[in-house]
Amino acid sequence: MDTALIALGDYFRARRAVIAPEDIGLPRTRGRRVAGLRRDEVAELAGISNDYYLRIEQGRGARPSDQVIGAIARALRLDVESTAYAFRLVSGQMPRGVIRDSHTPDRIARTLSQWTHTPAYVSDPHRDIIASNPLATIFGEGGLAAGSNQVSALFNERMRRSLREWEPMARSAVATLRRDAHPHSPRLRELLRQLSVHEDFRRIWERHDVSGPEDATFRFVFDGVGEIAIDAQNFAVRSMPGYQLTVLSAHPGGLGASLFARLAESLPGGAGTVLMTGVER
Repeated sequence: MDTALIALGDYFRARRAVIAPEDIGLPRTRGRRVAGLRRDEVAELAGISNDYYLRIEQGRGARPSDQVIGAIARALRLDVESTAYAFRLVSGQMPRGVIRDSHTPDRIARTLSQWTHTPAYVSDPHRDIIASNPLATIFGEGGLAAGSNQVSALFNERMRRSLREWEPMARSAVATLRRDAHPHSPRLRELLRQLSVHEDFRRIWERHDVSGPEDATFRFVFDGVGEIAIDAQNFAVRSMPGYQLTVLSAHPGGLGASLFARLAESLPGGAGTVLMTGVER
């Protein structure tokens, strides 16, 4: 069977399972066996036969037309990003020209080096961190250093204990990974193999959520300091599609700002030296 078609079928089946009949105006009949939509309901909403939709979910037959994929996406109430992901699943092509400007990595390093009291890092479509300023590295205890993976860092025991809003942050990170990483890339397969040792990762990944990164305020318990509030903001790097800049900030005068200042002062060699790993050119 075509692996791309199997992936598309898995995706539609997962999204079908999380839509309640009431969400689309269907009555919940007595004795209903499934929590989400039934296959025949999706097929009817999409205007295709139940047998054809079954073959799509099973990854059998030829690639569905763009019109059929679009109709199923509308039936499943997929948003723009989730619909785009469905089309990417069956494209079977790796993205070209990840970096449009060869000078971008140098500019990123220069920018991060000037943020001496704000943790900041840049990650690629697989959420591998390609550049990180020292404050991000020391605050994340190595989990936010260049060469690390942002999603993997969320699933280590320290982050589980320290992040009060761990579940929504983990879901957001996994949904962004699914959106940005090419679904058939060797790096994604390797990352999934590594992360699948965590039961919670498997549970979240199997939801097949697709979304962009969410700006958020989270509470983090830092050893010897206590609970601090941190704002996380994410910015797309326009010359590097799929890459994102993440900046962590704290309210001026608060405990978080004091912690960042103290950590910056403790850095050997100054806070302006950016750690950077290889970038696909």
